[in-house]
Amino acid sequence: MMYKIEMLDMRKVRNWILLSLTLLLSCNRDAVYTVSIQGELEGVKYGTAYLRTFGEKDSFLLSSAIEKGRFVLEGVLPEKGRYTLQINRKVLYLFLDGEKIQLKGDYKQLNNSDVKGSLANELEQEFYLLLEENYQKEFRELQAIYREIIQQEDQHAADDVMSQMLKLDEKRYVLVRDFIKTHPDNIFSIFLANTEIKGSYEKGKELYALLSPSMQQTAQGREVKQQVDELAVSALGVPCPEIQAETEQGELVVIDSLKGNFVVLDFWASWCGPCRQEMKNLRILHKEFAVKGVRFVSISFDDSVEKWKEACEEEQIPWMSLHDKNGWKNSKIRKAMGIQFIPFIVLLDRDGNIIAKNIRRNQLRDKLLEVTEE
Repeated sequence: MMYKIEMLDMRKVRNWILLSLTLLLSCNRDAVYTVSIQGELEGVKYGTAYLRTFGEKDSFLLSSAIEKGRFVLEGVLPEKGRYTLQINRKVLYLFLDGEKIQLKGDYKQLNNSDVKGSLANELEQEFYLLLEENYQKEFRELQAIYREIIQQEDQHAADDVMSQMLKLDEKRYVLVRDFIKTHPDNIFSIFLANTEIKGSYEKGKELYALLSPSMQQTAQGREVKQQVDELAVSALGVPCPEIQAETEQGELVVIDSLKGNFVVLDFWASWCGPCRQEMKNLRILHKEFAVKGVRFVSISFDDSVEKWKEACEEEQIPWMSLHDKNGWKNSKIRKAMGIQFIPFIVLLDRDGNIIAKNIRRNQLRDKLLEVTEE
């Protein structure tokens, strides 16, 4: 046991040296965050507690031996934010913004509610309770109905229910926006803003503006600002970024060549079940609006050309079907359009400008009716 404790102490010294060098080289002294996490656990006597950078498995920032269920993690972190606390095999993802944090509870049932002294962590729990009552319950109910209808193969009914589910996204956005507005000076609000942008320049700009200047200047705040700035090239009303993709025969098609038509861009992949389901609705819309000068184009992010071609054969897509040869991970199209998930549908006007993003089902149909009847 003595050997293990000595090794942990050496690691702690090393961590302190690295953090001290970071602080000496840092220009933003306000970002310095000193924290003490005191743990008192039942159901575990010995082991090790680690604090890591969130999302990075090997980035150990602080460590402490556990003796008779107690440990103390003390040190200097780059800034307040989200971190990973690992206690033996137990892992908690925490928002830390207090100087003195207490963790007390049963090891086997340990969760974020056992953490005291971090307002950001408490706000996270408050928000998700709010979300559960005002969004999640209704969403799950609609989701259950949708699954039953899909089994009955009633596409029109399925489109109606899916449209209701999509409208709930706006309700969720309002909840997020109002929560950030109420808590503009907390790191948890930065996290909310970042997760709710969802490829929308307009929403990202609004949410970022609600953050306090001090939150905007944090590393996490600057990441939100960078994401918003990158989305400016695919904002509503601007020309669609350059999109080039290949046909099954390997011919290159430039979307800009379709100017003069309204264009529905359907981004999908063979492995995406909801994408394949979305095509059932697009078939209905294609029959209704192709005669009105609307062009439909599906662009796949499949990494495998073979799997894409196989899916095209299965779907018998009646409109132009293209493939982004860079696949999902390396797609320049996906980055330019701010696509984080699929299906993702974009509508272009006759001049090639973006007039709607992330629009589906009845919402898409209503928009197509609006623009084609003008």
